Amino acid sequence: KNSKHGDDCAQPWLTPERGTSGPCFAGAMSFNPAEFSDANFDVKAWVNSACAGCPRGESMEKYLSEVEMKLQLVAEDISLALEEQSVAGLQRIPRAVAEIDRVELESKNLQTRIAGILKRLDEAETGSRASVNLLRDIDAVKGRMDLTRDTLAEAAGLAELMRSADDVFAGGNVRSMADIVASMRRSLKVVGSVPEFEDAPERVEALEHRLEQTVVPELAKALAAENSFRASELRNVLDAAGRITALIHAYADVRVVDPLRREWDAFNKGTSSTTTTHTTTSEAQRFAEWLPGYCEKVATRLRREVSFCRSAFPRECEELIATAWVKLSEATRKEFSERMASQRLDWFIAAHRAAGDGFSTAAKSVAEATGPERAAHALRAALAPFDAVRDRYGELEARALAEDLAKLEVRRCDDVEAAAGEMSAAFPVAIESLGRAMERCVALTAGTQASAMLKAVDDGIVRYVDSLTAAVRRLRKSQGLPGGDAKKVGGEGSDGRVAGEESIQSALQLTAVAHALTARVKDLEQSLIASLKELRGALLPALPEPGPASEMPQPAAAEALTPALAAVHANPDGARRLRALLDRVHQDVRFGPLARGVPRCADFEDCARDFVLDVLLSKVRAEFRGLSRRAEWSTSAESSDFDLPTFSAYPQGYVTTAGEYLLSLPQHLESIADAAEEERAAAAAAGEMGRVGLEEGEPAKSPTAADAEAAAAAEHFDSGEWMTRVAEAAAGLLLAEVRRITTLGEPGAAQLAADLEYFNNIISALFSEPPSALRTYAVCAAAARDSYAISVRDVEGMDEDVIRAVAKARGIKLN
Repeated sequence: KNSKHGDDCAQPWLTPERGTSGPCFAGAMSFNPAEFSDANFDVKAWVNSACAGCPRGESMEKYLSEVEMKLQLVAEDISLALEEQSVAGLQRIPRAVAEIDRVELESKNLQTRIAGILKRLDEAETGSRASVNLLRDIDAVKGRMDLTRDTLAEAAGLAELMRSADDVFAGGNVRSMADIVASMRRSLKVVGSVPEFEDAPERVEALEHRLEQTVVPELAKALAAENSFRASELRNVLDAAGRITALIHAYADVRVVDPLRREWDAFNKGTSSTTTTHTTTSEAQRFAEWLPGYCEKVATRLRREVSFCRSAFPRECEELIATAWVKLSEATRKEFSERMASQRLDWFIAAHRAAGDGFSTAAKSVAEATGPERAAHALRAALAPFDAVRDRYGELEARALAEDLAKLEVRRCDDVEAAAGEMSAAFPVAIESLGRAMERCVALTAGTQASAMLKAVDDGIVRYVDSLTAAVRRLRKSQGLPGGDAKKVGGEGSDGRVAGEESIQSALQLTAVAHALTARVKDLEQSLIASLKELRGALLPALPEPGPASEMPQPAAAEALTPALAAVHANPDGARRLRALLDRVHQDVRFGPLARGVPRCADFEDCARDFVLDVLLSKVRAEFRGLSRRAEWSTSAESSDFDLPTFSAYPQGYVTTAGEYLLSLPQHLESIADAAEEERAAAAAAGEMGRVGLEEGEPAKSPTAADAEAAAAAEHFDSGEWMTRVAEAAAGLLLAEVRRITTLGEPGAAQLAADLEYFNNIISALFSEPPSALRTYAVCAAAARDSYAISVRDVEGMDEDVIRAVAKARGIKLN
């Protein structure tokens, strides 16, 4: 109806939606009923699609009527089919109900039959259980009867054995003796404790002991003759008799302890088969020199025993070798410690190096037969005499460092140049000596006493730096500088000695030494940290995991059998503490092992700088000494009947002399800096000549410590910085004297104002500006008495305390 041409069936009646499609009608106008069952079925789209299928030339109304009739017929067919299916379904329901009733009845019958079967099974089980219990009781009775029979037989046999034992032992056949002892022991286990055989255990024990006494001498002969076949037979006899421990002890004594003990005792005679007599003054040193040969003999003997035991005693080989070595170590341990008795750390290290290398080689050979764990136990026993030495390592290291550093103390404390030269030459040697402590710690304790080593080094640095500080204090006294306390600048107690340019240059060398010492100590600290990290990598496989209850790891291979392993396993608690220390070094970037030494070096730098400052101020201090007690400050103006002219005050000699010295000081310092630079260039040239000499094949001329210190002094010295400090300190000295002036007459005030104005100008030329208090003193001293309060307070930056102090000294009352 919406079409402009109603007869044109090609035009749709309804507007179709985008993307839809309907059935295609053609010919017999067939369609697909499944389309109507779609949940997204669109009526408009279907009708438009049907209209689109109208044959050209046919009336749309006729076509649609046919479609409607077709749909109606299909609907009627569907309704008819639905009705037929419904009737069929209703007819099937009674049959289904009847089938369900039949299945339910059969199920109940089946349950009844199953219950009957279960009841009969329970009745049968009850009867069977009673029968089984009866059979179990009968079997127990039978077993007890068999046991009784066997016990009676064993008792009879034991009685017979006890009667015939003496005859068998009298025959001397050790195999028969072993068999009868073994049979008696077995019979005793069966018979148990009965009155008839009350003394049987003691009798068997006595027979076993008798057998052992008979077999062991023969076994010793076989072992000494290396008769492995006969030794194996006797081993079987002892095993049958339950006396295998006798084999272990006999083997250890005959094959290992006795021959090596002869080598050990040869030391007391001064000779052995492989060593020569060494004429030494120390028994400990001679022992350290003799020890490598003995260790080599131990290693050789143990390698030989590994081969012998594998053929003669394959089952006991592991225990025999390890036990024999442990027994040898226990036999020589006390004497080992006595021979090592010394206070010299280097001899302990020599002995430990010899024993560690030799016994580690022996342990690796033993591990082939015993396994790494048993060999590690034997190695630990062999190196046990060093346990007490390791525990004393901190004390020994501290003593060794104290002896080395005591030789480097400053002897000349009456001459600055000589003292500075001694310090410059000595402190590199001191740092080198302190650095060797790590090597000694590793050599003697395998690094296990790293904590004690760090403490000894730290204490050694503190002790050495304190000796340098004491030397500087003695230099103060010899040079007439104020006080023994280097921190107190400007104090009294000087004898008035004035330093010249040479003294200043010598004093400046002290700051170079102090600065270089601090740098070398910091380098030493970094070297110790690097060594500890390297030590951690080497010891980590032998150290326990972090934690108080962690187990000690056991060696997995013969290569792990080292003196370090023995040292770590000798003290498990110490090993855990060492692991914690090494982990801290590895993880904590702020860790400083020299917690006291580095700050003490910084204090010594301050001490040296204060010494130099006092030397530079010596002339100024001499001029300012007693300034506050001068009489001109309290002089009053004289009255006169004449009108005399007045003159302005001029700076006095003490302040002009001090000022001229301060103005000349930069030139002196610059000349010293130029000389230091020339020395640095000479040191660099010497180093370059040494390098060229190496390239040309000539002997290298290495720079001396003095050359190195000269270079360090030139690099560290800053004349401008020193002048700033001198000017500031000189102003402080004058201010301290001025504060002590208690009375100022008008002429004295005018004179003081002139002196202070001159000195403030000197300070301004050398320094940024004079101290506020000193400038205030100059203004207040120059102020007119009548307008004092107004004039001094009009100036900015005045010190109120100084204003009041000057007013009091001049007798001026302030509101």
